Amino acid sequence: MSSNKTLDKIQQQVTENAVMIYMKGTPDAPECGFSGKAVSYLKKTGVEFAYVNVLKSPFIYEYLPRFSHFPTFPQVFVGGELIGGSDIVEELYNSGELQTQLAALVKQGKLPEPSVSATISSEPATAANNLVQLTL
Repeated sequence: MSSNKTLDKIQQQVTENAVMIYMKGTPDAPECGFSGKAVSYLKKTGVEFAYVNVLKSPFIYEYLPRFSHFPTFPQVFVGGELIGGSDIVEELYNSGELQTQLAALVKQGKLPEPSVSATISSEPATAANNLVQLTL
């Protein structure tokens, strides 16, 4: 896949998914501690999120850092904007800012209500955590 097509695909994924994580592994089987940490905080919110396993998507693995100007994985996007990696997601969650951003997306109709087993600010969802896997 060409660089332009890959960059266009990344832009489409980030635009079409209110919460998007590019990670090593899957939410149920992360292949690095940082990806697992970021996913754990997203799961705690109970909101739907999409993911790409960059280890299975070599073009995205190569071009995402160019797209985002952020060199490491995972990369979490909320509302089309990069919020950062696992440490930043943890900080935003602990400060309540992540929940505030997600609640704003729910209110705007850009993100479905959290699953019935969780709210934006409490315990993790069950029922597959509303995951959407994306690939090239």
